[in-house]
Amino acid sequence: MSRVRFARPIAGQSFDRLPRVVRNYFNDRFDVLAQDPRTRTPTVNIHQLWGYQNVWALCRGKEWRAMYAMDGMEVVFIIFGPHETVYVDLHSLHPPDGRYLSSQA
Repeated sequence: MSRVRFARPIAGQSFDRLPRVVRNYFNDRFDVLAQDPRTRTPTVNIHQLWGYQNVWALCRGKEWRAMYAMDGMEVVFIIFGPHETVYVDLHSLHPPDGRYLSSQA
């Protein structure tokens, strides 16, 4: 079982800015991700991001994303946001270059 946590203040700040229904959606999936953070299920829509060895996106429909990295036994959320901007925000924090993001993300 993995531990779920937020990295840097940006993760918490971006999570707090989400609409309540979206925060609740992601909250409900944190426990599922702690059990198996790399397997897509009917209730957990995830995919690994191209350009990173260990960064994944948890999707809520087509509108919202939660970006997380795997660091050993931890699921470390990096940033949350709307689909239109969250990838750009992630890339500005950590440009994709095939590297492994650590818990210092």
